[in-house]
This record gives sequence, C-alpha cells and structure tokens, in this order.
Amino acid sequence: MPLWLIHHDPNVFSNDEKEKLAQTITQLYVGFGLPAFYVQVQFFELPYASSFIGGEKDRAHVTLTIYHLARTMTTEAQAQRFLGAVDGILTPTFQPKELEWEYFVTETPRNLWKINGLVPPPAGSDEEREWARINKAVKL
Repeated sequence: MPLWLIHHDPNVFSNDEKEKLAQTITQLYVGFGLPAFYVQVQFFELPYASSFIGGEKDRAHVTLTIYHLARTMTTEAQAQRFLGAVDGILTPTFQPKELEWEYFVTETPRNLWKINGLVPPPAGSDEEREWARINKAVKL
C-alpha cells in the first residue's frame, strides 16, 4: 500500500482540495498498476502553534510522509521518476498557496503487509489484477 500522511496548518485545504489531491495521488499509483484501494491518503490538521519550523510557529508548512509496501523502487532512475511525479502533484497545489512543504518516502518489506488478514497477491499477477478490477481485497 502507499500511505500518504499529510500534516498541515489549519484551513490550508478545503474538503474539495483534499479530495482532488487524494484522487490525483491515487491515479499516480493506478498508473503503475496498483489497485486503487491500495492507496490511502490521510490529512491531519494541526492546531495553531502545534508545529514549529526552525523554532517558529507562524510559517505555513505541510509535511508529508509517504509509506510504500506494495512496490519498492530498485533503481535511482525509478526513485527520481517517482519523486518527479510527486513534485508534479504537490507543486501546483502548494506553490500558489505560498506553502512550504517537505516529504520523504520510506519503503517497508512487502512480507510484513496484510489487508483484511490476507497476504496481497504478487505484484503484477493475475490475482492482483483481479483485486484491482473489483477494487477490494478478497480471497481468491
């Protein structure tokens, strides 16, 4: 699963902006062949004066943590392509709002992952394509 945790200042995003961002992020992964339901995007609005950058509280800032389990990047070229795609999603959303943002990606071994108690099918397998088609985890 890709899991995106987005921590932000109050009132930075409308509900419509959150939904559009989540849909765009999901499409990034669907384009790589992942089932849409693998993708989780969670927004966390931080109360005023709960986040400090450089010891200062009055900077509009967004922090993203991106967890990968379904796929891992095995080459520097893959990593740079992915980071470029992430920048292509975030920059048009964040820059007009004059936000500062920072993100990192962490990858976890696939064998430490289950959905509804099921081990996800191998990447690119017929079983995974079936999960993508029905958009949920099922025992096959």
